Amino acid sequence: MPKLFFASAILAYLLLSFAAPAQEPVLAPEPQGAIATLKQKAESGDARAEVKLGVAYASGDGAPADAQEAVRWFQKAADQGDAAGEYSLSELYLTGRGVNADFTQGLKWLRKSAEHGDPRGEFNLAALYEQGQGVPKDEKEAAKWARRAADQGLAAGQFALGSMYAHGRGVPQSEAEAAVWYGRAADQGDAPSMNNLAVLLSTSSDGKLRNPNEAILFALKAVAAEPDNPAYLDTLATTYYEAGQPDKAVEAERRALALSPEKASYKQALEKYEAAGAKH
Repeated sequence: MPKLFFASAILAYLLLSFAAPAQEPVLAPEPQGAIATLKQKAESGDARAEVKLGVAYASGDGAPADAQEAVRWFQKAADQGDAAGEYSLSELYLTGRGVNADFTQGLKWLRKSAEHGDPRGEFNLAALYEQGQGVPKDEKEAAKWARRAADQGLAAGQFALGSMYAHGRGVPQSEAEAAVWYGRAADQGDAPSMNNLAVLLSTSSDGKLRNPNEAILFALKAVAAEPDNPAYLDTLATTYYEAGQPDKAVEAERRALALSPEKASYKQALEKYEAAGAKH
């Protein structure tokens, strides 16, 4: 049976790009001449302009790529208590871009951004608490911050909260609640959530939740998003098998095994599906 992704996938989300400040769309390259206007606003102390100017320098969109200038403008915004500025500054400290890597400073600004409501800061703080990185491992605290990010519509936060409910970490175990949060993230195109939701819908012992045919749809979407991910193909095989389609399960499992030929669980699953197909 496929395993629900949890810790490894949460870590894969760690440090969501600063290129999309909280509560704002991804910034497009600044039109010719617009950077001068933006710089004027930033120099006058407009925190949002400071963040946008920092993003321009960090990404090279609309301004020459200059990580040190990005740090300078993010710092100005952060010093005013701007959550997006705080988050962006934390990322540069944690990754050592434009400044010497400094986990203590990175964590300081990450926490401030979370406390001021940046969903990326909330999610990343949750991930640190779940893993015990730089802070004491605390699953309840992780769930608290993941919920805040999830409530703001951040797919990574919704995935994390769904995983916590699925595994009973920091919250009471509940497949139904897990499915709700995975579903919200899946609606945003989040492939790990699609995969985990497919696992739950196809294997749950809860008759109200179990729906192998619907599970197939989510598994197909996850595979379409990442066609070379053997774990997603393994999940697809499970959904077909649970829906009474062993021949399609065999086909999907063979694809998973071709990508990961040493995986013993895939070999065992293939034998199981082939035997079921012979009887079908």
